[in-house]
Amino acid sequence: MIKFVKIDRAIENIQSIVCFIFFAAMVILGAMQVFGRYVLNIAPPWAEELIRFSCIWMVMIGSGLTIRVDGHVSVDILLGFIKNNRPRFYLYVISRLAAVIFLLLFFPASIELIMNSTLSRAASLPLPYTYVYLAVPVGIVSMLLSYVSAIPRISTRYKRGEV
Repeated sequence: MIKFVKIDRAIENIQSIVCFIFFAAMVILGAMQVFGRYVLNIAPPWAEELIRFSCIWMVMIGSGLTIRVDGHVSVDILLGFIKNNRPRFYLYVISRLAAVIFLLLFFPASIELIMNSTLSRAASLPLPYTYVYLAVPVGIVSMLLSYVSAIPRISTRYKRGEV
């Protein structure tokens, strides 16, 4: 169990660091774009596209971090009406397992998307869209790893009535 916790913390740290790197890239590139456009009257044409690609990667990896704190938007009105902890626990587990099933079903399509995008190139960068679309399966794996950690931890809190 201790090894699992260490591995889980390492995965969470990697997710956090990667998100920080992409966010920092977005801020730096955005500042460079604004400075170039309004001060120098010449903006690099590739900066906007790189910001967009960084945002895509950050969102996909960041989704895994959001799962860890149960922070995704959800319709929890039914949970508010249920007062007994056991049904709340089952509703939480079933809804999260449905999300896991969706991700597992979506994963092969994301691989197919990558395979079909090998010839597509970014407009202002010599970058194949394969690298951009790679964010989808990487994000799915990130989310699945986060669910492995979050479902048992958070469902236990539902069972105890702490949530």
